[in-house]
Amino acid sequence: MNLASATVPRARSAIPWLVVSGALVAGSLSGALASLDATAWIALAAIGGAALIGSVGIGRLDLLLLAVNVAAIALLPDIRHRDPLDAGRPNPFYDWTFLRVTAPELLALAAIVAEFLRRRSGSTAPRVGATPLLAIGCLSLGLLIGLLRGNELASCLRDGRKLAYVALAHWLVVRVADEPSRRRTLVRVLLAALAARALVAIGQFLADQGFHYRGFLRSSVDVGDYLGFLALIFVPAAQLRARAVGRGERALLGLLVLLGSAATLTTFSRAAWCAAPIGIAVLLFAPVRCARPSPRWLTALVLLAAVAAPLAFGGLAERAVARVAPLLQPSGDSSVSYRLRELRGAAAIAADHPIAGIGFGTRFDAGGALVDRRRGSETLVHNLFLWSAVKAGGIGLALIAAILALAAAQLLRAARGSADPGAAGGALGLLALLAAFVVMGLVGAMLNQSRVAFALGLLTGLAQSLGPPASSPAVERRR
Repeated sequence: MNLASATVPRARSAIPWLVVSGALVAGSLSGALASLDATAWIALAAIGGAALIGSVGIGRLDLLLLAVNVAAIALLPDIRHRDPLDAGRPNPFYDWTFLRVTAPELLALAAIVAEFLRRRSGSTAPRVGATPLLAIGCLSLGLLIGLLRGNELASCLRDGRKLAYVALAHWLVVRVADEPSRRRTLVRVLLAALAARALVAIGQFLADQGFHYRGFLRSSVDVGDYLGFLALIFVPAAQLRARAVGRGERALLGLLVLLGSAATLTTFSRAAWCAAPIGIAVLLFAPVRCARPSPRWLTALVLLAAVAAPLAFGGLAERAVARVAPLLQPSGDSSVSYRLRELRGAAAIAADHPIAGIGFGTRFDAGGALVDRRRGSETLVHNLFLWSAVKAGGIGLALIAAILALAAAQLLRAARGSADPGAAGGALGLLALLAAFVVMGLVGAMLNQSRVAFALGLLTGLAQSLGPPASSPAVERRR
């Protein structure tokens, strides 16, 4: 009997016992839980986790761990908002916390172990593809150059280890979500977590909480949030275009698009606002194989309504116009001129080291004593491609470009050729998100951020999984 399918009746029969056991445990710990005792909450989480693992069985343990991991990464942002009232915390943006830094890595390792246990049942391991090798190649080059320049290994790893997240996330998605049902489960969990994060962002904006910048209240300053909110727009909208859906599912997909649009607006990120139309254009005009094609004008109308609806509340439209207005003024915008000086300085550094860059762990000033005053340190260049060229030279830049190009080709092929309209729609939505990622990479989506690196690995992993399997010449001859 297939081990994964055998877990379904087992899980259903275990539900009553889980409910009874959970009630008994919660009742015995109720006093400590009500008093917010950390030990009691940890004990309850451990017991609940053990019960959940026992219910799904070893056949789906790897999927459970991966789903929990991606949901946690979607819910917990990398960047904390600056609190101007707390002068005792000069650098509040990138604080280490166990939940945001160490726990995801431990969950990923546990998922790898569970995946190997599942493979012992006889299932065939899918082809992982070239992306992990490309990411590790870029990381290895940057580490080598950094070490040759005399940098400490710890500083080199701290600077570039997030590239390993691309390879790790890609490998996990391909090996764990290797069946359509598993991919659907993973995507649904991720969309649910992103919807919850969007609700939190919208709630923070309405409650006047968040990051205050030049008179604008921004519900988030995290690129990972921007990508997640755009995913809430593109992935459901692609399903609306690619396949026929019922009234209830259409309403649910439209609600997700609305949540993503509202959350993207409340971030007041001009990068996300610029990336969104590019993704929508890909969504509307890229070829997709459909069982019963929906007219492009209908998809465009749904997107327009979802984007326009939040602008009708709370003076959001006026503030959005005010946010964009400085870009059109003759004197320009200080944040834009700041980024332009970054780009010029980083381009000069990359030109001085065109082959292999300056290596990870090497501090650099992007030009003219330009200092990031928020952290009192030499600034990073807010450009994925220039950052790659500075750290790993033209070779590293070519490796990163190859990762993006390979994923785009796989998603386009899956959107045009998949026999499953749902898979074709999913590939179309991810292709739109990849296009938005490239646009945002021009102004901020660097791979030294864990959520951004993990998001790229999820994209490339799903692209590899959705793409049609490559047939060898020998197989073609046998056919």
